[in-house]
Amino acid sequence: MIKIGAIKLELSDWLYNAGVVGLAKILETSGDTIKKVGNVLEFNEEALQDFEEKYFNYFIDKYKPFTSWQRIISFEDEINSFEENTLNDAFINKLNDYIEYTKTKLKSASYKSGYAIIDDNEIDLLNEEKKLKKIKKSKKQLISDLVPMIKEQLKYIQAIISYLKRDDVKKIILAKNIIYDVIAKFWSDVSFLNKNNSKNNMYEEYKSYFTSNIMTYLKDEKHKYKYQCFSCDAPISKLSKPASYDLTWVNKMGVDMSRKTSHFWNFYGDSFICPICNLVYSCIPAGFTVIRNRGIFINENNSMENMIKVNNTSINNNTSFEELEEKSYFKIADSIKQSEIERASKEIDNIQIVKLDSRNDRRPYTFNILSKKKLHIIVNHRKRLRALVNATVKVSSNDYINLYREVIGRLYNNKNQFDIINKLLILNLDGKFNRLGYVKSIININNDFIGGIMGKQSVYYKDIDKIQQLGYELRNIYEIKKADNKISGICYRLLNALKTKNQNRFMDTLINAYMYGGKQIPVILLDALKGDDKLQTVGYAFILGLQGESGKLNLGKEEKGNE
Repeated sequence: MIKIGAIKLELSDWLYNAGVVGLAKILETSGDTIKKVGNVLEFNEEALQDFEEKYFNYFIDKYKPFTSWQRIISFEDEINSFEENTLNDAFINKLNDYIEYTKTKLKSASYKSGYAIIDDNEIDLLNEEKKLKKIKKSKKQLISDLVPMIKEQLKYIQAIISYLKRDDVKKIILAKNIIYDVIAKFWSDVSFLNKNNSKNNMYEEYKSYFTSNIMTYLKDEKHKYKYQCFSCDAPISKLSKPASYDLTWVNKMGVDMSRKTSHFWNFYGDSFICPICNLVYSCIPAGFTVIRNRGIFINENNSMENMIKVNNTSINNNTSFEELEEKSYFKIADSIKQSEIERASKEIDNIQIVKLDSRNDRRPYTFNILSKKKLHIIVNHRKRLRALVNATVKVSSNDYINLYREVIGRLYNNKNQFDIINKLLILNLDGKFNRLGYVKSIININNDFIGGIMGKQSVYYKDIDKIQQLGYELRNIYEIKKADNKISGICYRLLNALKTKNQNRFMDTLINAYMYGGKQIPVILLDALKGDDKLQTVGYAFILGLQGESGKLNLGKEEKGNE
């Protein structure tokens, strides 16, 4: 796999693949030439010169908008636009919030260790932090009386910002931000993340642990080496550093072989990796795309080029994790569409979705398989799903759910959406939720899921519209009869019948409702109520119309472009 002058890396399991993708992204961002042929990545060993700089530069370029450094220095715009005659309470509140945040960050452990690395006497940020004081206004004071104090604070803030923007300071503080915001979520305990090295230069520490031994290793004669790398099978001379490395430093993945030898045959731990694979695993954080505490990696391992492409999603400070996930799926769809000619005979059903939640100490990674059918549902209903991305619903005093996450999670796990549909319609009856258009979207997505993945009989999508309209028309009848107070009771009984899949109870309630309204039950309802899945799809569409408080839903506009 490895030869002098060139380094070749081949795709393997998801963890190794994340490292390979991360390494490729770092090198590409730095302008280095890489070759992607089949499932192999190849680059010249010269690309590893100054790799520690390339490593941190990649993370800083990608995640700078998310850092505390960026938040602190961005206040410079407020300083430059400050005018005494426009001073108001809103600006004072914003200034006080900024001062509180900045003081907390400047005296945090990560910033303090950064000051030790910078080792500069021009300005002491710990002393500057003490000068920052919130603006307090007494009842007798006018806003204009606060101007001198505000100007003084702005002067101190400007001095702090100017210092943080200095190239040598910026380089270290941003690296510290990146280390704890991104990298530490994937690995720890070695190099700059070893607690004994926290005050050492992180660039030098990375070079020392991850790249300094690679050139020597590449040029060594290896024909007499008797051991093999656990990841790539390359020869290694001995099972100890710097000839080889263990994987205990990869969070929740490596085994401490000095304590856990029972994991191995005959109590002999041999899961050591070569220096090149050690470097690859350090790039796992770059393989993932991270939004605050959560990350995603798409293990689309049919080709190196596709895997790098689908994991190269742009983000900004306003991007939510749900938006990131949505963008990633459409990148997969685009990838398949662009290469469908040469892969026409190949079924694509092995795309592994790996998600990180660093707040979950016991199980930070979750895994799902995205089949071709599931991907088609996601693409076909992309407008509906996009509308759900920022839809947050309060289900109890301290419990909120994101509808996109709920729907996607059920698709992943081959579960229908009927429980979330039922919950939303009950919340609507209780006056806690009024976005019925979201429910309609979920009904349509679920109907496609039932017909496409579950292989059961679904309802024609135009019939869903008609059935919803029948529910709305029955509501109008009750309103004309001044009996709209009965609608909630009817909806509750229908929802309970659907939740238990009790077709008889549902039909009894429906018959009584139409008899009270003096109307016959439409034939389309009777024909559609065949089978549990059709019962629930039809039933929830009907109830959706029955609960349509704002009038007829604009179905035609909503459906356009989704089917």
